[in-house]
Amino acid sequence: MSDAQRVEVIKGFGYSDREARFLCWSALHGGYFLRRQYAGFMGKETGGSLAALIEKLIDQEHARTLTALNNTKIYHLASRPFYTSIGEPDNRNRREHAPAAIKTRLISLDFALAHRQYNYLATEREKLNYFNGTLGIPLSDLPWKRYVSRKSRSTTNRYFVDKYPIFLEESGDTEADANVSFCFVDPGSTTLSSFETYLQQYISLWRHLKTFELVYVADIVRLQAPAERRFQKFLGQVRGKAEAGETGITQRLAEHFEARFLYEKGDLDSFSREKLVRLRNETAEFSAPQYQELYEQWKTSEHSDKNVNIVPNPSPAGLLTPKFSTCLVARDYSFFGSISSRGEPPGGANGPTPRAAKGVGAVYANSVESRTT
Repeated sequence: MSDAQRVEVIKGFGYSDREARFLCWSALHGGYFLRRQYAGFMGKETGGSLAALIEKLIDQEHARTLTALNNTKIYHLASRPFYTSIGEPDNRNRREHAPAAIKTRLISLDFALAHRQYNYLATEREKLNYFNGTLGIPLSDLPWKRYVSRKSRSTTNRYFVDKYPIFLEESGDTEADANVSFCFVDPGSTTLSSFETYLQQYISLWRHLKTFELVYVADIVRLQAPAERRFQKFLGQVRGKAEAGETGITQRLAEHFEARFLYEKGDLDSFSREKLVRLRNETAEFSAPQYQELYEQWKTSEHSDKNVNIVPNPSPAGLLTPKFSTCLVARDYSFFGSISSRGEPPGGANGPTPRAAKGVGAVYANSVESRTT
């Protein structure tokens, strides 16, 4: 379902076109919104327009209101029927979240609203369709998290559960040629531990990309420069491992080509049973066309010692040339008080987790003006 189709569905509930477009953005980019975000989207002071929107949301039980510090109201689109109507019945934005996660989602919405010119991959399905479908990246290399049902104990793998913005900028004739940008959203962390975890979660995906941009989004500048240094160090470590792997496979290929050449000539005097078994196994391992081509080049080399370049296609990890940038969301989030992202582990870890994050913490006094459905 496209955003245009979603807007039409939302309008069917009685919302105006502008209200529907804002609710679509809010639902897909976190599920929470503030009065000032609605005002910014509308391009004017909200006044009665916000009151009219909230009245519709409450009447149809599409949202509830959370009251934070300083009596700041946070509106949460939390209705399953609402998300089902826009093709997202299992979207976790409708669930309750801890304060750090709510702040992360509000910062994400601020970023998206300030950069509406981009083509966002806002839902899990859109991200899977692009990375797995369009680019052909295996699901195993995408950031995932395993959820266990409390009732049946069945498990479900979900992808890109951190919900950070990912967007495309056209750079060629096809969608596959687009420049991809990934956002990491810092809700006010005291250390870079969450960022380091994020890097580990996404490196398997990034290895498949020719280039990409990583945007460090935060409402304070404290960790932006350290984050860039940590990112460059991380890339250096990845490249080092890639180079070590290339050195190892180059040595193995050289030995395999020599043994295969002798075997094909019928010179078996140097072959033990163990060497024959190894040759058989490596022949199967190096059966891909790229290795066959390298072997033919090796055989026809004019050098008497066959000392030709037998390194296969360089590891993508060694060729990573991403761009790092920062984005300061200069907005007031003091109504959250003093919070830390440690309260809710970042999503997307490539491994199992026993349960979803806990609900809204004590920083809020829930003022539920409608029930969550």
